[in-house]
Amino acid sequence: MSWLRSLRLRPGDFAVAALVLALAAAVWAAFLPGSSGVLCVEIYQNDTLLKRLPLADGLHETITLGGAVTNTVEVDGKSVRFSASDCPDQVCVRTGTLTRAGQTAVCLPNRVVVRLTGGTAEVDAIAGRTAG
Repeated sequence: MSWLRSLRLRPGDFAVAALVLALAAAVWAAFLPGSSGVLCVEIYQNDTLLKRLPLADGLHETITLGGAVTNTVEVDGKSVRFSASDCPDQVCVRTGTLTRAGQTAVCLPNRVVVRLTGGTAEVDAIAGRTAG
C-alpha cells in the first residue's frame, strides 16, 4: 500500500484512466469483425439511396443512371462495377470490379457512389511507419 501512496494519485487521475480505457474499448469494438451477413450493393446518387440489392450467384442486373453524365452499373453475381460512363476521366470505370464488403466506386461528375456492404469486411492493406 505504501507504493500506492508514493504515486500521489488524485481522484481525477482515476477518472482520466477510466476515460482512456473506455475509449480504447470503443476503438477495439469498432474493429471487431462484423457479422457474416449477406453482401449487398448500395447505389447512391446525390446522397440519396437509389437501390440496394443483396448479391447472389445468378443475379444479373444493369442499372442506368442519368444526370450530369450517364453511368451504367452492372451487377453480376457477387460483384458490381461501373461498366460504362460518359464522364471525361473514366475513374469510375477504371476502378474495376467490387467484390468485398467495404469497397467503393465513385463517379464524381454524376455524384454516384456504389458501395458494397454487409458480409465480412477484409483488411486489404496494413499501414506502417515510414523511415524519415
